[in-house]
Amino acid sequence: MAAGALMSMPVLIVNMGGEMVYILAQRLQAQQIPSSKGQKVLCDVVRTMYYPRFIEELFKPQEIYSLQSTRQIFDRLAHSSIMRLNESSMGKLFDLMIMGFKLQLMSVASPREIVDVTTNHLEELRRLAGDGEGVSALVDECVKQVNQAYGQMGLSDLCSMRHSLATFVQGCKVKVSLFLHEGTQKSDGSFSTCQP
Repeated sequence: MAAGALMSMPVLIVNMGGEMVYILAQRLQAQQIPSSKGQKVLCDVVRTMYYPRFIEELFKPQEIYSLQSTRQIFDRLAHSSIMRLNESSMGKLFDLMIMGFKLQLMSVASPREIVDVTTNHLEELRRLAGDGEGVSALVDECVKQVNQAYGQMGLSDLCSMRHSLATFVQGCKVKVSLFLHEGTQKSDGSFSTCQP
């Protein structure tokens, strides 16, 4: 297996984790949860997601996990805070996360842009979670790991990573009302704005 494919997991988890935090932030706001409580939920999730030992293991070269194993990671992350999601809500959250990631993956013009999207997610997570309990330092360490792992990665390895990620999301065709409304997703669940 190409070296790039063995480095797919960090990109998958960081980007889907970013999607998770965005969705949770929107849900907390829509449910009019007090901002201090909402901030605590986001901080708890981000702190768990970027726990140093987890990040260290994540950045070790490895084959990409199955969809089910990836879901288990996010089940644990979502329940690391005071927030509790039932099975149905967690399933919907995971579907939104994976479809958001799939749209981003299919929309990048070059494999290197996947790394840029990943870095952008980390910057936005830092902003959303604030600096409660050292969250910024944890995110900064992950940014450093991303730069070390992918900064000098050659095009062939980046292409291999992109292929691995595309294979992972290939069968995911959950319809998302926002994407359908915007016209980025077709009624069969496929995306209409995919670039090669």
